[in-house]
Amino acid sequence: MNMRLALPALFCAMLSFSTLAQEKPVKIVVPFTAGGATDTVARGLAARLATVWDRTVVVENRPGAAGTIGARYVASAPPDGNTLVIVASGHAINELVHKQLPYNTVEDFTAVAQVVDVPNVLLVPKDSPYRTVKDLVKASKDSPNGLTYGTSGVGTSVHLAGELFKAMSGANMEVIFFKGDSESLVNLVGGHIPVSVNTVPGAKQQIDAGNVRALGVTTKQRVPVLGNVPTISEAGVENYEMSTWFGILGPKGMKKEDVQRINADIRKAMNDSELSRQLTSQGMIVNVGTPEEFDNLIRGEIKKWRPIVEKLGLKKDS
Repeated sequence: MNMRLALPALFCAMLSFSTLAQEKPVKIVVPFTAGGATDTVARGLAARLATVWDRTVVVENRPGAAGTIGARYVASAPPDGNTLVIVASGHAINELVHKQLPYNTVEDFTAVAQVVDVPNVLLVPKDSPYRTVKDLVKASKDSPNGLTYGTSGVGTSVHLAGELFKAMSGANMEVIFFKGDSESLVNLVGGHIPVSVNTVPGAKQQIDAGNVRALGVTTKQRVPVLGNVPTISEAGVENYEMSTWFGILGPKGMKKEDVQRINADIRKAMNDSELSRQLTSQGMIVNVGTPEEFDNLIRGEIKKWRPIVEKLGLKKDS
């Protein structure tokens, strides 16, 4: 064997993500509108990864269709580690509520890392007559046409939180879908809808400013940054519980060594003291696991929610 030819070939084969992909920026796609919780996490993560990698890491918003537009874009990207997507719990639910998706939820992606757990919150406008969960449920039953509530896309965690609330409380509420967490919140603040289900991080600024009123959080325990807000279970819907997660995926076919390296760098970035403090202060819980754990989480969520989605009749015709 000609060693002059073999050595350069061997050297190229040993190059990894950190050296092969220097030519262009890494892109983290957010499949929701700017300003929401996923966007906040993505931008914080991108800033730290840019430092870790000494490279440009950009965040690109591709909202719509409950996150499937952005996810489809990443599913069709080259598996070189340059294009990633941050997904929420709804990613695992989409195949259960959509008749047909432009990708396979598990097989067309590479699980890289879960990054945070995120609580949701039931909100009303600041001047709403509903001051408790019981007030809201009673009003919805008393109204001939019920009430509407806003949320982001079919099958998102906030949508399922709302549907589970309806099912367990008996509330008469009709959902209105928006492109993202921030859009539904804007419509709530403006008084265009009477109720909204949002992530705590996405809504906390408006809650703190007094522009909206939080009636209950969806988690089993109270959220420290909203310590005065009861859980929905405490507020009268016994045993109600719903939580959310965010995580990073890449296209299928990524090299295992690249995935492991990106996972380790994400862990390092998310454990940055400033970013961790920032996210915790907004109501998130940093939780970075292994690629295998994130893959198992997605598969488990599909199995967990399938009978519930079927029972609630949430599957769309398209």
